[in-house]
Amino acid sequence: MSANPVPSILEDKFGIVQERLWQEPFWLIIAVVFLNQTTGRAAMPVFWALKARYITIENIANADVTELRTMIEHLGLGNQRSKRIVEIAKVWLTNPPTRSRRYRTLHYPSPGDGKSMKSADILEDDVEITPGALELGHMPGCKQYAYDSWRIFCRDVLRGVADDYRGLNAKDFENFEPEWKRVVPLDKELRACLRWMWLREGYIWDPLTGEKRFATSEEMAQAIRGQMEIEDPQERKFARQAVENSAADAGKYHREVTDVGNDADPVTETLAQ
Repeated sequence: MSANPVPSILEDKFGIVQERLWQEPFWLIIAVVFLNQTTGRAAMPVFWALKARYITIENIANADVTELRTMIEHLGLGNQRSKRIVEIAKVWLTNPPTRSRRYRTLHYPSPGDGKSMKSADILEDDVEITPGALELGHMPGCKQYAYDSWRIFCRDVLRGVADDYRGLNAKDFENFEPEWKRVVPLDKELRACLRWMWLREGYIWDPLTGEKRFATSEEMAQAIRGQMEIEDPQERKFARQAVENSAADAGKYHREVTDVGNDADPVTETLAQ
């Protein structure tokens, strides 16, 4: 099997939108609503336009559903999505996800999880592993893709156990395991991203089982060059898109730096190079 192009593991990001929004968890979940059953190429320009138009959660919660639908209806499911976005914003304002309040997530992450809870039950505790209950479980319409994205990119910060999703400044470093390492998503884009994140740790990860093995020196050399073996064609497509996204972000950064002003100092000029 030939190696597929991916961002080098020396890069800071793989190239999916969740990596850009982890510090804005509400907007991360709204982006997931846009991506559900829609390609990122079509959905993301509309998402960024909506984010720029409404700016705050309050504005979304008070938005005119008809106006929202007009913005997004060409993506499909316009009526359903516009209502869902407003519903999520209203719940987020009155009852945002918080540490030590978990709500039932029936059959997540595994079949049967949450069956012992009633739909109205709230678990008021903070635990590391949460079969059948999650801080995001009360958000309207959120299912596995949203839950997985939340766990990978937002949960550690919400719980106060680290300063980012990669374990920065972990409070109990010796015993700390980032939440993303416990996620086995069904979404092919998240799988491709987690393969890459595990490679950065020196492992080949199996997205079907969650098992891993040490990467060989050849596999690590490939990963540094920006290559990774991916059998699934859908994952390969998302990996190639991540390369394009990384290149686009690099180009955007280059333009932002070079546009700082006509009197750019030597540091700015060096960054631009």
